[in-house]
Amino acid sequence: MSFDGKQFGAEIVQIVKDHLERNLSPMTARIEQLESRILLLEAQAGTTKVKPTIRIAAGSGPAT
Repeated sequence: MSFDGKQFGAEIVQIVKDHLERNLSPMTARIEQLESRILLLEAQAGTTKVKPTIRIAAGSGPAT
């Protein structure tokens, strides 16, 4: 019996995908709940989401 790298790689990828799906799906559901709650609260307060404006001064030099 010889080693089949492609089959081994496919098995590992599937194992990792399954693991991530099991462990991240509760967090994904919770994030969706929180986003819905934020939208509800914003609607009640009469506010809307606004992306923050980030300004960087031109020629400010390299970051230290």
